[in-house]
Amino acid sequence: MQKWSRYPATETFYRLLEWINGAESVFESNDSTFSGAAANTSKQSSQRLQCSGRLMILYRDLSVNTAPAQIGWLTNAAAHALGRIDPDFESGAIGATILPVRFITLPGPAARQDGQQLMLSFWAWGENEPEVMANLDRTFTNITAVLRRLSDAIRHPPPATVSND
Repeated sequence: MQKWSRYPATETFYRLLEWINGAESVFESNDSTFSGAAANTSKQSSQRLQCSGRLMILYRDLSVNTAPAQIGWLTNAAAHALGRIDPDFESGAIGATILPVRFITLPGPAARQDGQQLMLSFWAWGENEPEVMANLDRTFTNITAVLRRLSDAIRHPPPATVSND
């Protein structure tokens, strides 16, 4: 992303990585990729340029990633929140995909090391480079807000309610 460092999207992305891999997050990232502004090949948008990439997300407690229900919750919660956070924004998109992973640092046989992680794929479009990068910044801002909310919900769950039946 250094080639794109003059744009705020780059700093927004680096702040996201710093937070997600820091002590305040229950998540971490083990991979990301970015393809800078280039001719749009997507049918998703008619704008001239697009950029795209991915961000891999997993629970910091690796054993949680071996529980399909936990990864399913994360994927569904992220997809739902991302769809609601900025509903009028049409120059960016985020997709959520579950990918298989083997966590070899976990103890036990290989079958107990099999897990999953979340891949967030992202796209942004614009008519020119500054516009596509501004839309990418908005996309990263939305991803950051959603992941922070989800991490906070896990770290600080609401108190259980007691039924007086």
